[in-house]
Amino acid sequence: MDLRIVNTCNNNCLYCLEQPLRWKEPFISKEKIFNVLKDVKEKNLTFYGWNPLLHPDLMEIVLFASKVWFKNIGILTNTFWLDKYNLIDFKKNNLTTFGVYFNSFDKEKHSLLVGKEGIKLRELLSNIKFLKSNKFFVKIIIYVNKQNIENLYKDVIILATKFKINRFEFINYFPFDRPYEKYHSLLGYLPQMYTSSINTLFKTIKHLKLTVNFAKFPKTFFWNNIEYYNFQRWIVEQIWEEDEIIINWNKVPFCKTEWRCEFCFLQDHCKRYGI
Repeated sequence: MDLRIVNTCNNNCLYCLEQPLRWKEPFISKEKIFNVLKDVKEKNLTFYGWNPLLHPDLMEIVLFASKVWFKNIGILTNTFWLDKYNLIDFKKNNLTTFGVYFNSFDKEKHSLLVGKEGIKLRELLSNIKFLKSNKFFVKIIIYVNKQNIENLYKDVIILATKFKINRFEFINYFPFDRPYEKYHSLLGYLPQMYTSSINTLFKTIKHLKLTVNFAKFPKTFFWNNIEYYNFQRWIVEQIWEEDEIIINWNKVPFCKTEWRCEFCFLQDHCKRYGI
């Protein structure tokens, strides 16, 4: 079970679709969360929504969840405010997994992606090391974009060898909102100039025997590595239902915000056709 508990964040990531939610309730009340959790008979639970570590009642929520049904609890986070918590308390209450958002080892690209007030790269890396040293399961989540794709395999090698990470999730960064709703074929577009980098990434994954998951990628991304393409549906149908809802709330089309363009694989295509 996945449960959103916050609508606020310290980062301001370029790839984030949840900007409209900043104007909603910053923190879902613990009473509402308890009411949802008490009737769910599942063993696995993941808290998400920007950065759940910011929730003022997080420890109490985790404690409640561990006492009802949940035996495996996780959090998707950028790790900001991790130092505010006693990790031993997390483990005692079945919180053992962290999905950590990562962008690049390049400081400038990292800062540009997360915003001026976002978590610093040094702090993020320190928190990843800290989680691993305390025996938590850590999965790295990377939004693949035009700026990080060429060195992505290098980042994966460093994370796997120096940080002992063996689980990764890669999510495609592309515009799938209003300007493209009539041109879904564009979503399968990926410039051939990145073929070499993509193939090297797959070779790295195989060599290091990593556990990986890919989301929102066109089938053409996988080329000779089709065993990693585990979707029965076309790319448009991979869009998460919550993405669709958030897109409809946006007054300004997501991909029409100019400072996102330099990270998008379709930038040259759009310029060429005047989109």
